[in-house]
Parts: sequence; structure tokens; C-alpha cells
Amino acid sequence: MAEKIQYNGLDVVKLLLAVTVAMRHMIQIFYPVESKWRLVIGAWLSNLAVPVFFIIAGFFLFGKVDEKSADGGQSVILRYCGRILRMYLLWSVIYLPIDYSNWYHSQERDVKATIIHYIQSFVFSSTTVQLWYLPALLTACFVVWLGFRAGLKLWQLLLAGGLLFIAGCIGDNWYFNEQLPHRMYLLLMEYVRYFMTMRNGIFYGCFFVALGLWFSRTRIRISFRCAAAGFVVSMMLMLYEVIRCSNTNMVLSSAPAAFFLFSAASQVRGKEFKLYPRLRAMSEWIYLSHVYFFYLYAQTARWNPLPPTKKGITISIFGPMFAFAWGMTVLSERKSFRWLKKMI
Repeated sequence: MAEKIQYNGLDVVKLLLAVTVAMRHMIQIFYPVESKWRLVIGAWLSNLAVPVFFIIAGFFLFGKVDEKSADGGQSVILRYCGRILRMYLLWSVIYLPIDYSNWYHSQERDVKATIIHYIQSFVFSSTTVQLWYLPALLTACFVVWLGFRAGLKLWQLLLAGGLLFIAGCIGDNWYFNEQLPHRMYLLLMEYVRYFMTMRNGIFYGCFFVALGLWFSRTRIRISFRCAAAGFVVSMMLMLYEVIRCSNTNMVLSSAPAAFFLFSAASQVRGKEFKLYPRLRAMSEWIYLSHVYFFYLYAQTARWNPLPPTKKGITISIFGPMFAFAWGMTVLSERKSFRWLKKMI
């Protein structure tokens, strides 16, 4: 039996990127408008996270898919997509109390309009800021597999996904979409009216999941030094783009940055230590649960001994969040609490 490869570098990177996503959302809510961290983390570093998450998911998923099997890997894909769907449903229910609280304290009290908007958000985006990634991942993995099973070459999947990603970047950013011809702009607004966003599995996920598929199949490898150098250059381009184009969501230069980061991190391996699977699990707990710690801080701020400064807020949120993620991870390793693993 072949020895199982441990991708320790990917476990570390995934945790760090999950933290940047949580920091991005915290900064957007609690930090002043003039804070430099809105640029450094909120618009720059955090925009690397989702592309890398897509690549990692595609890499491991399609590494398990045997297209020569009787069902062409259908059972693997359906089982994976079913798991993601269950997670999305579960966490959407978990966030219902916060959704209700936000609605109750808002100016919009039209119940019918709220229910319609909730359903629209649930289907085409998400009802909570970070959960959109789950339906996007499900859609992207299924679409890429359909194309792969239909006989499309890897370069064709990457080309189609790349064109969709470019279209999504243009449509998602006002700097680009306001320069579109008037008719195209009107079509874009009509799309947004019904589908809400281009940050979904079609326009955002397909390219990066296809890239993960490519990594799982290709024998081409870039040396660690070249990948690291490419990553640094790409991140500088990414910084220029977010400053020049005010791009804060789908960033074009995140594609080469994610490519080189995955290339470098996937080469950092080692022996199997219990710490690395724990870091992997912690990254998922942090990503999925972090909004609850914003709400917890907001509700307990009056009793918080720490001052409501950027440092005080960050410690008050991230301290409990890390303790919770570590606790859930360790607890889920016990036989009687293994059901917790189904939540991530």
C-alpha cells in the first residue's frame, strides 16, 4: 500500500487564510473607516483565501475520482456534494438566531419581503456573510466534474473557467462594470437583480476548482523557490490592483497568487503529526463560526474589561474564537463526540 502523503504546508496555509477571512469581516464591522487594515487585510490578503480554498478542495476531491471506474467517479462527487449541502443547511440553521436578530433590529419589518429576500439569498448567495462559499464550492465541483466526465480536456476546463472568472471580476467591481457599454451594463444589473452576485460557483469557483483538478493530474511541478518568487510578485500585483481599481472581492491577480501559493505550500510535507489535522479542522471551525463571536462581543461589550480599541476588540473576538475552534477540534477526536466532525 502506498504511503499516504501529508500536505502539512496546506494545513498551515488553510488555517492562516481562514484567520484572514475572519479578520476581514471583523475589520469591516468594528474598525474605523480610515484604518489601514481595511486595505492590508480587508481588500488585499483576505482575497487570497477563497481561491486557495477552491484549489485545495478541487485537488483533494479529484485526487479521489477515478474516471475509469464504472460510474466515472460519480459516487465520489455526489457524496462530496451531499456533504457540502448538509453543511450549508446545518450552518444556515445555526445562524438563524442572528438572522432573526438582525431583521428584528433593522428598519425593514415587511415579513413577506424579508422571507422572499431570505430565500433568494439562500439559493443564490447565502444568508450569512461567509457561508456563500459552501454552495459555490458545491456548484463548482459538480460543474467541473460534469465537464471532465463529458470529455473536456484540462486546458479547455481551465480556459472556460478562466473566462468566467474574468467576467465575474469585471461584473463584481464597479471600477470595471461602469466602463461597460450601456446595454451590457443594463444586462449586468438585470442579472444582479435576480442572482444577486457573481461571487458564486460559476463565475468564481469553476476556474480554481479546475486548477485543483489540474494539480491532481499533472506531473508538471514548479520548484519551491520559483513558486515562492512567483507568489511574492503576484501579491505585489494584487496590492496594486486593489489600490488602483478599488477591488475588494473578486481580484484578477488572486489567480496567479493562489496558483503559486498552492504550488509552494503543497511541497511542504513531513511526517504525520496530530497537530496538522487539528490545524486543518480549526481552519474550518474558524471560517464557519467566526460571525457568532462578533455577535457575542457586541452583546457583551459593556461588561468587557478591555477597551474598545482595535487591539481590545481583536483580542476579545479572537481569543474565544481560537479557544472554541481548538476545543471543538480536540473534543471531536473523542469517540462520543465524533458527530462534531459532520459539522465541518
